[in-house]
Amino acid sequence: MCKFLAILTLPFAAALFLRLAPDWAVRFYPRCFFNVATGLYCPGCGTLRALTALGELDFRAAFMYNPFLFLMAAPLAVYMCAIFLLRAVTGRQIPSILSSKAALPTAAVVIAVFAVRNIFHV
Repeated sequence: MCKFLAILTLPFAAALFLRLAPDWAVRFYPRCFFNVATGLYCPGCGTLRALTALGELDFRAAFMYNPFLFLMAAPLAVYMCAIFLLRAVTGRQIPSILSSKAALPTAAVVIAVFAVRNIFHV
């Protein structure tokens, strides 16, 4: 239970930290090595800026910085909550999202986001 709560609160703690960071700290956001080397956006590009926008409750800006964060984080959070509740209520072990059944759809979403961001410059 403690591990679940820690994982669930980590994004909120990061957003709060980034919200409380001074404005001058934005200059020191690291550049994506993949983007610097290739000129293409990886699926993680813009995540730090998106978390900062979420800390300011600016959902539109957060989505524009990194739509992948919304495409994967929301379903993952729902899935984790469902696993926790089912395990707490029924006592049954639920398959992990890291199972082989989830690997192909996850890889497909990552590749699709990569392609859309670089073809349409989203």
